Amino acid sequence: MNPARSARCLAICRRSAWQLLLVSLGMLAGCSALSLAYMNAPTLGVLRIDAALDLPQVQRDQLADAAAEVHAWHRQQPRRELAALLREARHRLAGPIEQSDGEWIVAAAQNHVREVGERLAIAFGSRMTRFSPAEIARIERRLDERRAEFADEIGAGDPARERDLRIERIEEAIDDWLGSVSERQRALVRASRAVAGFDATLWLQERARRERWLLDALAAADGGESLKLWFNDWRKGRTAPAAAAMDVQQAEAIAMWVAVVNGADAEQRAHLIERLSEWIEVFGDD
Repeated sequence: MNPARSARCLAICRRSAWQLLLVSLGMLAGCSALSLAYMNAPTLGVLRIDAALDLPQVQRDQLADAAAEVHAWHRQQPRRELAALLREARHRLAGPIEQSDGEWIVAAAQNHVREVGERLAIAFGSRMTRFSPAEIARIERRLDERRAEFADEIGAGDPARERDLRIERIEEAIDDWLGSVSERQRALVRASRAVAGFDATLWLQERARRERWLLDALAAADGGESLKLWFNDWRKGRTAPAAAAMDVQQAEAIAMWVAVVNGADAEQRAHLIERLSEWIEVFGDD
């Protein structure tokens, strides 16, 4: 992969729903590179989590052991289940899709990530040396710094810049998944509610809420049960108006992607199917 494409893919991965165990895969192309990423998923995942939290060395080592345990578990039946999920996604994406197809793909991906996350929460929590108040305070400062960096990255507070950056991120993702972006697809993105109706403030508030909950979960000495709940119920604690608004925005984003995929030409569709086939080969390989 050339450096420019790697940089684009890295930017996309920072915002991908496929975080944690699978976070590195979107950065790479080709079956051998995907296999290498999957083989090293525990190390890559720990590096990403540590970059976000700046863990003390003791807990970092415990997290590495937990990630290795979860990876060994995932290499058994769960990876085959993921391969089956990807085969179904490939089947649906081979032709025209509807909103329900997009919703199924998003929900299936989220459920798999949640399952891996719950497993990691218990594996880490059962090993975790309790954080001191000073260590929790340091993690909180790190999360605050990262959230401020993220707000700047998305142009929060400047509507025009925010819109331009959101369009740029979406077009980078389209280019990654489809291999190119047509003028028709650019027009679809610009006209979509996923751009015009996106509320960055809402998502920044949600991020802050989730981070506060994470700090409480890390401070708890309960064998990972609080961390498991943190992974398992993403909606817990949202106000009803916020939950409704975020559901609408997710539906609008899915609708935009449905329009973009349905507007793909034969070469773009082939690129998408090839990408999914590479992932299927890795996860379904016995």
